[in-house]
Amino acid sequence: MFGDDYIVYDWQESDEEIHIYLKSKTKTGKCPDCGQESIDLHATYSRTIQVIPINMKTTYVHVLAYKYDCCNDDCDTKVFMEELSFAGPSQVRSLELNMLILAVSIFLSNEGSSKVLGLIGIKVSNDTIKRIYDSIDIKDEPEIDAVGIDDVAIRKGQSYATAIYDLKDHHLIALLDGRDAATLKEWLKNHNKIRLVARDRASAYAAAINEILPDCIQVADRFHLLQNLIERMRDIFNAELPKEILIKDGEIMGSAPKKVKKLKVALDSKQLDKYEYDNEAPVDENGSAVSYDNKKRNLDSEEYRQFAESRKKNNK
Repeated sequence: MFGDDYIVYDWQESDEEIHIYLKSKTKTGKCPDCGQESIDLHATYSRTIQVIPINMKTTYVHVLAYKYDCCNDDCDTKVFMEELSFAGPSQVRSLELNMLILAVSIFLSNEGSSKVLGLIGIKVSNDTIKRIYDSIDIKDEPEIDAVGIDDVAIRKGQSYATAIYDLKDHHLIALLDGRDAATLKEWLKNHNKIRLVARDRASAYAAAINEILPDCIQVADRFHLLQNLIERMRDIFNAELPKEILIKDGEIMGSAPKKVKKLKVALDSKQLDKYEYDNEAPVDENGSAVSYDNKKRNLDSEEYRQFAESRKKNNK
């Protein structure tokens, strides 16, 4: 989790939290401004960083790292802090934990994500999740020559954006407002070195690319190629296969069997004998036959006569 540059010298565990204490093993640092290596130790500093939970418990790492003096006299930075491999400067959560928070919040609201993450031991508020989103820096690359373009839903059915990513490693390089040709045209004007575009089937994107970069090769991305294949196969199956396929004893039947509306059995048939069917009238405890009427209502009652008259009027 932390790499070979740190050693664990202590740890504590309670019912709800785990605290791990690390110490840096590095003896040199690189100035973030001038890039010069330094071995001049200035001081030590401590940082507390929340990491991915262990055993569903909130887990914190306490890091004892170093500050170095910059050896470059021309550099404006005199003292710099050691960079941690698992957390950015001033971050209170590890990079992996932030990625997990973002992954969950894609499918839930910020408040819902906060509650779900809390169940597995991650302490983060809905406001913090929003700040993590707002801190994402999308770096544009004017020299790029192959991109992918697709529309994404900011709020499904209401607002959309155009996502542009590097085809080589698929990292996001631009997120444009809307999904029309106008915004894409403006972006393409500053990226005239693009020679290959993988896009969806939207005609607006195709028109924008043809207008600004007429020599650019346009191809369909894998998702939409597969979608085209599935739709074509569905059309073939609907045209060639019947709506119903009847199978009996492992063989396909040419037609549906005729439905028998009633089972006709002669009264003197012996087929019922094997079922031990008793067709005698029911008797009471004294052996006398029991007569019964399955109609519980009184057909001569005033209420029933009114219903009968009402039905006659409705049928006229």
